[in-house]
Amino acid sequence: MNEAMDRHLIVDALARYAWGYDEGDFELLADSFTADASSSGTVAHTDLGWGPMNGREQIVEVLASIRKGQADQRRHSIHTVRFHGQTATQAEFSCYMHITGAEAGAVRLVTAGWYRAQVVKEPDGVWRMRKLTARLDAPF
Repeated sequence: MNEAMDRHLIVDALARYAWGYDEGDFELLADSFTADASSSGTVAHTDLGWGPMNGREQIVEVLASIRKGQADQRRHSIHTVRFHGQTATQAEFSCYMHITGAEAGAVRLVTAGWYRAQVVKEPDGVWRMRKLTARLDAPF
């Protein structure tokens, strides 16, 4: 497979995460991570943060709990992807994100920030995140 096609599939790991979270499809969200994945995040200019969460099960459990506590419909918009390195089986990239929330007929910007992901191509040929770090511009 060529590098350009791999890049599309690499970014799809983060898309599975976003769609899974936003739609409450926690099996899809789980499929975006390796079994031994870790995830954490911080909020810029604050002491707020979360994680590290270690292992796919813990990541999904924590994120599902957060999502189930949100009454609005969340939507992740992932863009401005920049690769920092890529081989046939590993890659690292960063991207910007905006998260909106829709409730009672109104849409609002919940937060913005960036993600940095380390992904690996697993034996089944699917790219999954081994590490996901988030930096939010404001609390949500």
